[in-house]
Amino acid sequence: MFLKRIVVVGAWLALTVFPFARAAAQATARALPLSAEQARSLGVRFSPVAASESLEVGTHARVVFKPDAQSVVAAPYAGMVPRVLVSMGQTVRPGQPLASFLSPQLFEASRALTEADSQARLVQQSLTRDKALYDDGIIAASRWQATQARAAEANAMAKARRAELASAGIAFTGSGGQAQLVASRGGVVSEVNAVPGARVEAAAPLFRIVDPAALELDLLVGRDVPIPAPGDRIEIAQRGAGGTVIGVAPSGDGTAGMRVRASLERRGDLRAGESVNVTLKLRGSAGVGSSGLVRVPAAALFYVHGVPGVFVATDKGLRFQEVAVASMDDAIAVVRATLPAGARVAVAGVGALKGLLAGEQ
Repeated sequence: MFLKRIVVVGAWLALTVFPFARAAAQATARALPLSAEQARSLGVRFSPVAASESLEVGTHARVVFKPDAQSVVAAPYAGMVPRVLVSMGQTVRPGQPLASFLSPQLFEASRALTEADSQARLVQQSLTRDKALYDDGIIAASRWQATQARAAEANAMAKARRAELASAGIAFTGSGGQAQLVASRGGVVSEVNAVPGARVEAAAPLFRIVDPAALELDLLVGRDVPIPAPGDRIEIAQRGAGGTVIGVAPSGDGTAGMRVRASLERRGDLRAGESVNVTLKLRGSAGVGSSGLVRVPAAALFYVHGVPGVFVATDKGLRFQEVAVASMDDAIAVVRATLPAGARVAVAGVGALKGLLAGEQ
C-alpha cells in the first residue's frame, strides 16, 4: 500500500511539476517565426540594447552631518551664566565669546594660573642673575644647574595651568579679566541651552555649533540591492549633488542589511535630515562589460513561468532570451545576458508575443 502511494505521488509530480520545468526550458530556446508585416499587425516595436559598464541601482539615503561637523561647548565647572552673547542661527568664528561664566572653581583655577605665572617670572629673573654670576665664576655650576631646573619646573606649571583653562573653553577678556566661554570652531549656532542667571552643572551642554556644509549620505542597503564598494559613485541628479562611497559596514541590528556612508563632492541644495532618492553606480569587477551586463527598456522584460526574459529580433522572426535581472526602475532594466552588438528587443506588443509563445508550447 505504501509503495502504491509513492507511485501515485510520483505520477502526479510528473504530470504537474515536470511539464512546467520542461516548458520553461523550452521557452528559453523557443524561436517565433514572424515576418515584419505580422510584427506590425501585432503592434510589435523594437528598441536597441546598450552595453552597461556600470550597474545603476536606485535606492534611498538620508542626509546627515559628518562626525566632525558638530561641536558642543559645555560648562567646564559647576557655576552660573550671567550673560549669553549669541543666539541660535548666528554664525560664529573660532574663539568668539559665547557667554560669560562664573564659578568658584574657575576663580581657583584663575588664581592658580596667576600664581604659576608669578613664580615663572621670579624664577626667570633668578635665571638671568645666576647666569651672569656663573659666567663671572662667582657661583658654582651646581647652583646654576639647580636654577635652570627650577625655571623649567615653573614654566611647565604655568603652561599646564593655561592648558587647563584653554581645554575648558575659557578666555579672560576685558580690563577686568572677565571669564567667557568661547567657540572652539566656526559654524552656525544650532542650540542654545544657556539661560542668563541660571546655574549649571559641570559638563552641562550649553551651546552646539555645526558646519552646515559638512554633510554625508547614510544608506541602509538590503538584500535586494547589490552591495557597493568604496570608490563607487553616487548621484542625486535632481538635487545637483553627487559623491563617492567611503565605507561599508554591517548594520549591526541583526538583519542582513549593510550600512553605507558616502562623502559629498557636490552638495547641491541638500540639507541635513532629508531623505532623498539616490542612484548608486556600481563599477563591479574588471571585465563587467564582457560578462553581458546590458541595458534594456523595462517594457521589454517579461516572465515565463517565473523566468525573466526578452524577445530578441532575428532574421527569421523573434527569439525568447532568458536574462538575469541585476537592477530595474520604471524606465530601464540592467540585465545579464549574452546578446550580440546592436541587438534589438521588443518593447511593445510583448503580451501578444507571449501569447504566441504559450500557444506554440
